[in-house]
Amino acid sequence: MRKYLFLSMLVPFFVHCAPIQLEFLDEFVIPEDLTINGDKVGGLSSIEYSRGKYLMIADDADKPRYFQANVSIEGKKIKHVQFEHSISLIENKKQGIVDPESLRALPNNKGIVWSSEGSVKLNHPPAVFMQTKHGLSSFELPTMFNMSERSGPRHNAVFEGLSLAHSGEGIWVSMEGALKQDGEEASVEHGSLVRISYFDFATKKLQKQFAYYLEPLVKRSEAKPDAFRTTGLVEILQINKHQFLTMERSYTSGLKDGGNSVSIYLVDISNASDTSNMASLKSRQYRVAQKTLILNLNEVKHQLGSQHIDNLEGMTFGPKLTSGNQSLLMVSDNNFNIHGKQLSQVLLFEVKTTEITL
Repeated sequence: MRKYLFLSMLVPFFVHCAPIQLEFLDEFVIPEDLTINGDKVGGLSSIEYSRGKYLMIADDADKPRYFQANVSIEGKKIKHVQFEHSISLIENKKQGIVDPESLRALPNNKGIVWSSEGSVKLNHPPAVFMQTKHGLSSFELPTMFNMSERSGPRHNAVFEGLSLAHSGEGIWVSMEGALKQDGEEASVEHGSLVRISYFDFATKKLQKQFAYYLEPLVKRSEAKPDAFRTTGLVEILQINKHQFLTMERSYTSGLKDGGNSVSIYLVDISNASDTSNMASLKSRQYRVAQKTLILNLNEVKHQLGSQHIDNLEGMTFGPKLTSGNQSLLMVSDNNFNIHGKQLSQVLLFEVKTTEITL
């Protein structure tokens, strides 16, 4: 059991035994030269299972889009991943620069919700969009997310994760990194606090929020001193009213194995404080969400055909397996290989649990 003390909060944070397990089943690597409707398949930053199909957003600011695919699962194996359509997210430039990161389907096939990190460096704000047959609209962001020199989001550390609320009445939106007013960015010496916010569909406004502790960067001693390093909360997935799965990814450049370290956590917000009215997380007392490590992907790397854990950024619950257990799929963003050789990989897991009803 571990206890954390955050800044001046003096609030204990305990890690309990995990009531859920993820068993690795299979890997499928998408060909790097694959195109659909003339669009290159890559930059896959999220995956969503909806009505028997899989939706995967492309992290491409030049042509924001998502793909519809069919993932055929037979027994415990992925038989194939077949991309069927490339679908545009924005038809005009009125929204300015968008940086697509995550996508979820609305209930009853009414459309999609997707997030953009914008470009803090170029003064283009982040956004959470709803896209339906009636057009594109956005959720109203509170002032804590306004960009400024001393507060607001940091570049490339904004709205990275989305999860449809368990109630079906709203969307959870997670930051990749800490807001400036909430403290320093995570490093190899310390973690940071990020916010996970709930917006309802009725008002499209923030209703509640909790603080989440992001682990420190994974220390890679073999890296060069000047290596680029980053970490972040890259995806969330609500299980029930009080629990989520989260995906954290730490990256260090210049390493033979690609430099990615990915971990999955079980998060419980039963006792977490509502931080939606806190301008800063530095000085007030509050309770962060509890989290338990479920899986370090390095533990299953040897089971993958590629023997490689790439830039995993998305996850979704898929169909039930023949065992009767829930499937979970993950996808990686290959950055269109502009930073060197990377993989677009789809990983299949079996969810084993006795205490959680999915």
